[in-house]
Amino acid sequence: MKKDIVIVGAGPAGLMAALKLAERGITPTVIEMKNNMDKLNRACSMQFIIDDEYEADILKIKGQKLVFTKCGLEVPYTGKLIPLYNKYYHSPKDHIIRFTRNDGKDPFSYKFDKQFLLKSLFDACAAMGVEFMMGTLVLVGKDKGDGVELTLRQKGKKFALTCDKLIIAEGVNASVCGKFGLNKQRLGQAGDQVLDMGMAYSMKYLMEGITGVENNSWNLYYGNAYHSRTACIIGPSLEGDGIFEVTITGSPGLMPTKIFEEFTTASPMAKHFKNAKLIKKNGCGLKPFMAMKEPCRGNVMAIGDCAAMVEVETQGGLLCGYRAAKAVAEEREGKDGFAAYTKWWQDSFEFNSDDYMEVSKGYALAFVYTDDELDYLFSLCEGHNLHGTYSQYLTPKLIWDCIRLSSEKIRAEQPEIYAKMHMMGQI
Repeated sequence: MKKDIVIVGAGPAGLMAALKLAERGITPTVIEMKNNMDKLNRACSMQFIIDDEYEADILKIKGQKLVFTKCGLEVPYTGKLIPLYNKYYHSPKDHIIRFTRNDGKDPFSYKFDKQFLLKSLFDACAAMGVEFMMGTLVLVGKDKGDGVELTLRQKGKKFALTCDKLIIAEGVNASVCGKFGLNKQRLGQAGDQVLDMGMAYSMKYLMEGITGVENNSWNLYYGNAYHSRTACIIGPSLEGDGIFEVTITGSPGLMPTKIFEEFTTASPMAKHFKNAKLIKKNGCGLKPFMAMKEPCRGNVMAIGDCAAMVEVETQGGLLCGYRAAKAVAEEREGKDGFAAYTKWWQDSFEFNSDDYMEVSKGYALAFVYTDDELDYLFSLCEGHNLHGTYSQYLTPKLIWDCIRLSSEKIRAEQPEIYAKMHMMGQI
């Protein structure tokens, strides 16, 4: 079976690439392991981030469209939108660092309905004649130089397919990328082996009856008192006021189900869950990789989450798909579209910055600081309204910039904390 362009994955990146290729008169084939697009089975991020220059663009919500003002991409969206006005970091004794815009009058991001967006893109692709091979897995892949050869399985049967160009948009676990050797080039490898960063597991619990949490806010709880090494998060749901999503991330050694049990029954937040009821839950597992510096090789390109340091968010996936379609069209015209895409990729995503891992140390709070130390550090930021941002790159910078305003006070009052800050490069 011969195809021109094959896309693996019907997520935001894959569907946008398919739609934009179809609009250019190039009809791709999309391979998707799910049997249909009726519902999301995995826990996933669902925020539109409106930081200026986030992922090298600016997202504006104008009526029933998502408008990326720099590249000109417009995406129809008529689903639910829930604005987020405040982001709060909580210490064990509930000293709070607040991030906000215009004192909580302007949102810093929006919760949205990802399932609705994906189904809308899927329907738009189908209307343009995009071919979908649902319930199909990629077993083997090889770039033969003059094209790409795939071995697929659908309904228990194996068959071969060849194509001129392959776009891999499979999501965070990057198994198809591994079949083409793309994961071996990633940062964090030792010799020919990719550094094992372990597995991460995440659970989302939809709950009603939680008290002490502000509607339209995002709340992150740090410290060993919350029984997690990363932040436990409570944020809004699409169900409206009074119904929240509780997001817990764990590891094989400390599963999110255990963290959730203790967070809700034996942490400083337990009293706020006394009358809470679970509506539903879902989860996901992922294997983190460092980002690909070179997402294109030969006739193959990896886009979106599968090439990223964990994820690019939905809007990043849309931008990747938009740019990938342009790159493939240029390649077919004899231009070096993959090189242009690679440069855009390297320049646009914060995790590709050389100092990203240094900045990420700012999140290692519960690993480095005791609960009492976190209470002290967070208390130094109370009364300061930090810029309302979703960015995982900018957030720790803002926190430590604020804490460093009290450096001499910390050195005098808490020399052990000061020494830890110096050790971590936060002084």
